[in-house]
Amino acid sequence: MATFSRRDLVRGATLATICAPFLNLLNPSPARAAPGKAKYFLLFFSNGTDVAAWSPKGSTESNIAFNPMTEILAPIKGDITIVEKLDSKGTAAGHGAPGGLCGGTWGANPLLSIEQFISDGLTAAGVKTPIANLLLGGSNEAAQSTFYRDNTVLTPILSPAAAYQAIFSGFTPPSTSGPTTPPTATDTARSNRRKKSLERIKNELTQLRDTLGATEGKKLDLHLDSLAQLRARIDGSANGLGSGSGAGPATGCSQPGKPTPANQALLNSSIHLDLAINAFACDITRVAAVQFGNHQQCAVELTDINGDANADIKGDYHNDFMHADSAPRTRLLLLERWLCQQFLSAVQKLKSLRAPDDSGTLYDQTLILWARDMADAPLHTGDDMRFIFAGGAGGYLKKSDNGRYLQGGGEPHQRALLSAAEAMGITNLSGFGDSASSHVPLANLST
Repeated sequence: MATFSRRDLVRGATLATICAPFLNLLNPSPARAAPGKAKYFLLFFSNGTDVAAWSPKGSTESNIAFNPMTEILAPIKGDITIVEKLDSKGTAAGHGAPGGLCGGTWGANPLLSIEQFISDGLTAAGVKTPIANLLLGGSNEAAQSTFYRDNTVLTPILSPAAAYQAIFSGFTPPSTSGPTTPPTATDTARSNRRKKSLERIKNELTQLRDTLGATEGKKLDLHLDSLAQLRARIDGSANGLGSGSGAGPATGCSQPGKPTPANQALLNSSIHLDLAINAFACDITRVAAVQFGNHQQCAVELTDINGDANADIKGDYHNDFMHADSAPRTRLLLLERWLCQQFLSAVQKLKSLRAPDDSGTLYDQTLILWARDMADAPLHTGDDMRFIFAGGAGGYLKKSDNGRYLQGGGEPHQRALLSAAEAMGITNLSGFGDSASSHVPLANLST
C-alpha cells in the first residue's frame, strides 16, 4: 500500500469529514481497551508558539474551546487532552532549550530526553524490538539541541530515504498465506455492509473530485486509489484471507513504498511521521520521535494549507514567523494550523491500522504526545508550557467526548513528560529530569 494514502486521505477538513465513516470500517468493533499501559509512544515535537493566540480560552475540563490556530483538531476532540500553564522553571526559556524534552534542572541526572528514558525503561523490562527508538525529522539548517542521551545531543535522521532504509532494510512483512478460518454468515454480512458504505463514500469523493482544482484533484486521486486497495483488503478479510477469522482487516503491517524526499524539512517531517507509524504497525520499534522544524532556523514554503488555495506561507519558521512578524502573526497561525493537520492525520492513520497483535487498532495501544522546546516563542519564555495528549494509550488517558483541558497551575512541566513514561509502564521515574523535584506524573490526566 502506498505510504501516503492514509495521510492524504485526511488532508483537508472537508475530506476528513467525508472520510470519517470510512475510517471506522477498519475497526470491526468499538475499542475495548482496558486500563493499562500503552505499548507505543509517538512524540510529536515542534517549536514554541504564540501562547496568547494558541491558548483555548473558554475551555473547561470536559470541553475544549478551539480557536483559529487549533480548530483543525476539532474532528478528534474526543481523543485529545490539552494541558497548559506548566512551568519549565527556567529550563525551556529559549529556542532549542534542552529542558523541553529533558525535564528540569537535572542535578545528579544526566541530560536525557524523554523518548530515550522511555526506551531504556522498556528495554530494562524485557521489551525487545529491532530498533530501540527512532529519532526522525528536524532540519540541518542549524545545530541540534532537542534530543539528548548522557549529556550528548543526538541528531535525528533527517532524510526520509535514510529513515526508510534504517527501518525497513532487510524487513519482510508477515505472510498472509497459510491456514485460514472460513468466514461465518455474520462475517459475510458485516463485510457486505462495509462494502456498501465504502461504495457510498467513493461516490461522494468522486463528486467532490469534479469541484477541485488540479493540485487537490491529484491528491484526491490518491484517496480514490486507497479506497480501491482497502476494498480489496475487505474482500480478502471476508474470504478468510486476512489474519485471524475474517472478523476484521489484516494486521496493519506492510512495507510501504520508498518515499520521495520533499524539497523542505517540514514536508520531510510529515513523511517521517508516516514512516514512524508504519514502524509501529510492524512492531519494529515501540518509541518514535518526529521533530518538525529546528529551534533556530528552518525554511518554510507551504501552499494550499489545509486545502485553502489562499493559505500560502513562505519564510523562516523562527526568525520570520516568530520574530519579524508582529501580532497577529498570520504566518505562524497558518503554520500552526498545518502542524495541527499533521497531528490529526497521525491520529486518523493510527485508527485505520490494526495493532501487530491484532487485539484492536494501533491507536488503542499508542500514546501520542505533542511537546515543544519552549512556551512563548516570540518572547522566549518557558513558564507556560503546553502539551497535547492523544491516543488510546491502553486506557491510560481519561476521555471526554468534547475533549479535555487541564491547567497545570505552574507545576513543573516535567510532570507531563513523566506522565508519558508512566503511560508506557515505567514505574521508576527517579532517573529523569530534575533529581531534586517530585517525580510525580500529572494529576487528573490518567484513569
